Amino acid sequence: MRDIKEVNEEAFKHLIGIPPRYWSRSRFTVRAQYDTLVNNMCEAFNSVLVKTQTKPIISTLEDIRVYIMKRWAKNISKVQSFKGSVCPRIHDRLKKESSLTRHWIPR
Repeated sequence: MRDIKEVNEEAFKHLIGIPPRYWSRSRFTVRAQYDTLVNNMCEAFNSVLVKTQTKPIISTLEDIRVYIMKRWAKNISKVQSFKGSVCPRIHDRLKKESSLTRHWIPR
């Protein structure tokens, strides 16, 4: 906080007005809050864009736009062709978990 105060007095005053549990890394929980880690999503996205990183910024942005539009179109076509009430991966997992219940012993 001393470093922040030296750099920007207004930012320091703003943070002092907010409880530390909302912004201080020391107050964050160590447990993951989501099934998907954000870092993995970023790494996957970056791996797709390796070729575009050497291009000028406008070309890079255009490649990103085209990639995202293609991905959305592919996902939309998958969803439109889907007929079930439960997603396929969830359905497979549910079948697997329900088959394991046959080994359960009520107590």
